[in-house]
Amino acid sequence: MALINKSAGAAARKGDIAKAVRDGFAERGVETDVRLVDGREVEELARRFVAENRSRSGHGLTLVVGGGDGTLGSAASALAGTDVVLGVLPLGTLNHFAKDLGVPLDLKAAIDTIATGKPVAVDVAEVNGRVFLNNSSIGIYPFFVAKRSAEQRRRGFSKLAAIGPAIMRTLRFASWQAVHVAAQGTRERLLTPCVFVGNNFYDIAELGHRRSLSSKELCVYVVKRQSWFGLALLPFKIAFGMIDSTRDIEIYRAGSLQITSHRHAMLVSLDGEAVSMDMPLNFQIRPAALQVLAPVKMTRAAGRS
Repeated sequence: MALINKSAGAAARKGDIAKAVRDGFAERGVETDVRLVDGREVEELARRFVAENRSRSGHGLTLVVGGGDGTLGSAASALAGTDVVLGVLPLGTLNHFAKDLGVPLDLKAAIDTIATGKPVAVDVAEVNGRVFLNNSSIGIYPFFVAKRSAEQRRRGFSKLAAIGPAIMRTLRFASWQAVHVAAQGTRERLLTPCVFVGNNFYDIAELGHRRSLSSKELCVYVVKRQSWFGLALLPFKIAFGMIDSTRDIEIYRAGSLQITSHRHAMLVSLDGEAVSMDMPLNFQIRPAALQVLAPVKMTRAAGRS
């Protein structure tokens, strides 16, 4: 079965995406039930797929999911900890997980990967029981995500077109967060505009690229307090490799952490989607919890790591 988020950026641009996916698999001798769904349905449908095929688990059962990082994260919530293998069709705007996994962004090439690739076990992370594949954050970024979504709904903008207005509103209205971060046996009170938690280590000097999806650790960046001008410069400093680790950010690498504050709830981003979550926020890594189809060269590399 293939679940395709009909609202995903690339899916909406490809015309009859269901036919393209169905024909793509048929050319490789695979008959596939392709369903166009709302992104909010993906997790429920994936859980139903797992439950209905429980007796076939362990026999190479695959669920293909097409969409962006948020869609894939919803599917991972249902598939993590099961024997069902995730097949990735990168049909979103940014497709960070697919890129880090080595899945090509071209639709036909991605279908080839599903048809010929091998399952590899990757880590997932979670916060208060909610799974994410890439990263989660509090502070200025989820505020930006919420404003970007509002601009998309209000003006009918694409995700990329909504970025500019969302940044302006974010810099105007976002506030500092007073939080306690407990990790690696320490507890620290911080005043920060943003805490970023990654599933595996993000190299900030390489624009967020992860060399491994199975290092069994969370990567935590806490942005240090600075002027709004300094904060506005931060993306450019990241882009040009000019981040000062002593002045700009504080880094933790841990298997789990907890974030607390005086608030009862906080806006949290999960793979680019903003949701309100009750405090405290408990993050943890789940090593090798998800089976996903990857190009053969990536599975060989994983075997050597």
